[in-house]
Amino acid sequence: MDAVDSEQAVVNKLYFGKGGVYWILMILSSLSLLVGTSSATLLGRLYFIHGGSQRWLYTFIQSAGWPMLLPPLFTYYCASSTRPTPLTFKLFAIYLAMGFFTAFDNLLFSWGLSYLPVSTNVLLCASQLAFNAIFAYAIVGQKFTHFILNAVFSITVGAVLLGLHSDSDRPKGTTERQYVLGFIVTIAGAALYALMLPLLELTYKNVIGKTNFAVVIEAQTFIAIFATLFSMIGMAINGEFSVLKQEANAFPLGHALYAVTLVGSAIGWQMFFLGGAGIIFLASSLLSCTLSTAMLPVVSILAVIFFHDSFYALKGVAMLLSVWGFFSYIYGGYIEFKARSAVEPGPEDSL
Repeated sequence: MDAVDSEQAVVNKLYFGKGGVYWILMILSSLSLLVGTSSATLLGRLYFIHGGSQRWLYTFIQSAGWPMLLPPLFTYYCASSTRPTPLTFKLFAIYLAMGFFTAFDNLLFSWGLSYLPVSTNVLLCASQLAFNAIFAYAIVGQKFTHFILNAVFSITVGAVLLGLHSDSDRPKGTTERQYVLGFIVTIAGAALYALMLPLLELTYKNVIGKTNFAVVIEAQTFIAIFATLFSMIGMAINGEFSVLKQEANAFPLGHALYAVTLVGSAIGWQMFFLGGAGIIFLASSLLSCTLSTAMLPVVSILAVIFFHDSFYALKGVAMLLSVWGFFSYIYGGYIEFKARSAVEPGPEDSL
């Protein structure tokens, strides 16, 4: 076997041999990320444009779907010899802190979604990739290639261009001050989300350990539980529990669709968070952020279809830049894998 054939054999092994389960989990995580972010964002905007106004309630909704994670987790425990990860004080403190940050980030997103069109909101969220690149470099030592830098630059420029021309699609009934506030809190939420991803990656590496995919569901469950508790405290302080029945009665689409909107959104957000956490476990926080950012234009297109959001030229440019950045990152990852032909087995081998 010559050198070329030997190199190709290594590449084939990396991609198609030992990583069969790995790629199945990666595809499922990516699909969960896409379906989750699309359904949750659209249903959230549906809630707000039809009179929903309880931002702490929607903050609660973004984490309240955690019980859906329990059946697959318990099934995995029963079907294997795996036992739950011991909940040490250090791990408890990490989950508590991550839960607080998640609840606060969810509140920022709820605030932005209540004031901005979906298409504008999701493309502004693309700025998370630039923030994540910086945090990933500082926290987990993420190495940069010119492919990664190109991806970060392309997607960030798209978000900036969008921001320079976004006032033209201000929703009816939204004041200029509210629109600007929505713009600011969306960017702030994107930055906080970008910070949490490498922190979660660091937790997988140094605290929990990359033993099996069950730890992803465990971590997401505990973080969501604490985020839900913090959100309920916020609801209680703001008196939102007392107005839920009144808001449901006033919802123009009816009680049933009010419930479907909130429950469906809760399920969608859990799919989104679980998919993102799974990609962090399988690869890196930067890839997770890159995939979620690249999927945002899909949500923008759906918003144009379902909510008739305006789609001016700069939105199209922002979308093309996001897609270009995504493919740049993926191609760079392929080149890196191909160059590291002697890499040692990774965590995917134990999945």
